[in-house]
Amino acid sequence: MLAINDIKFFITIAACKNFSTAAKQLNVSAPYVTQKLRSLEEKLGLILIERQGRQLKVTEHGQILIDMGSGIIRQMASIEESLRAAKDDLCGHINIIAPIGFGEKKLSPIIGQFKQQYPAVSIDLTLSDRPSWTDSPLQPDIMFYIGELTQAHLYRMVISPTRRVLCASPDYISTMPDLTTPEQLMTNQHDCIVLRENNEDVSLWRFQHIESGRECRLRVTPSLTSNIADVVKQWALYGLGIINRSEWDLITELNTGTLVELLPEYALPQVDIVALMATGESARSHKISRFLEFAKDRLKETL
Repeated sequence: MLAINDIKFFITIAACKNFSTAAKQLNVSAPYVTQKLRSLEEKLGLILIERQGRQLKVTEHGQILIDMGSGIIRQMASIEESLRAAKDDLCGHINIIAPIGFGEKKLSPIIGQFKQQYPAVSIDLTLSDRPSWTDSPLQPDIMFYIGELTQAHLYRMVISPTRRVLCASPDYISTMPDLTTPEQLMTNQHDCIVLRENNEDVSLWRFQHIESGRECRLRVTPSLTSNIADVVKQWALYGLGIINRSEWDLITELNTGTLVELLPEYALPQVDIVALMATGESARSHKISRFLEFAKDRLKETL
């Protein structure tokens, strides 16, 4: 019979994709990893991994072990967590995926504070410019996302709305005509910088006049486009154009005056920060629900 440690061992090898990396991850020697894998395959009478030079390729049987074994590991962790939850001693592991900017500026401090309060919980954070459910070697418990994402198989929870602002650098503002209405963005008088994100139509910008309620939808012609948020912000700081971004990502620049808000009499649509999970049952996990509550409370203080 397979032991739970055998399953964890194999999943680690498969995720690392070579023996040397797996050995470092497991804190053992590469020969030990090779021998243990051979013993596991002999026990099962199956080939779990094919060697292709220095790289490893998981076989069909190996993938079955990963898929079913991951579920068993989560079930065992859930049992242990439920038992400890009876005395409110939070424990277990949380795999999290998040956008790079949000992860660095907002989520990593929250994780640090959570870890101080619940030291028995271990957390793995994977950051990506365009987060995907497959970015983590193991199935994630939570994927944070900003904006809309259509994933029918994922449970969606809104964590917090975030305000968007239109802004540019003082240098840009001093050299370009005054911007008094959104419609001027459609002329060749102004340069717009856009971030490609979430498969959305990034050239379509929407505004609503705060006092009158008048709505304006217009399509800008970008002078610069990137899929990296920090690149877009740097271009704006260099005085290359106007950006339409989440306020939390620009708060330092807005407070120091290196970026200046434009058209403050117009509101831009708010964007939700959401947490995605595999199932509603995962969201009810004690450690997951506690972490999400913790994150919600902290984000309310900083957004």
